[in-house]
Amino acid sequence: MNFTVHVDAGSADGRPLAVRTLVLTGELDHRSAPQLQRALEDAYAERCRHLIIDVTGLGFCDSTGISVFLGARRALASSQGNVTLAGLNQRIERIFRLTGLDQAFSTYPTADEARAAILAT
Repeated sequence: MNFTVHVDAGSADGRPLAVRTLVLTGELDHRSAPQLQRALEDAYAERCRHLIIDVTGLGFCDSTGISVFLGARRALASSQGNVTLAGLNQRIERIFRLTGLDQAFSTYPTADEARAAILAT
C-alpha cells in the first residue's frame, strides 16, 4: 500500500499556522518514514509549534515510524510545542499501548477535536 502525507497549507492570509495537521494514509515503515520526516522538517522550518498527526488512514506503523513520531515530539518540546495524535484505529492504538507511547502523546478521536483542544489552551 502506498504512503501519503497531506499537509494543511497554512492560514488563508499566507501566514504559517501555529497548529499544523499532517494527514497520513497507507503504511508507515522504513521506506516511507523519510517522506514523513521531510514534512515534519518543513513544519519545523515554518516555526510550527503544535502538530496534529491524523493517523485515521494509517494501516501500519513499524518501529521506524514510531521513531519519527518520537523525534517530532522531542523537536517540538524544545520549542515549547507538542505533537498530538488523532484518529488512532484499533491496530495503531494497540501498537501505541504496547510500546507505552499512549502515555507520551495526547490523543483525540479526530483532528478537529485535537485542534479545538490545542486552541483552547
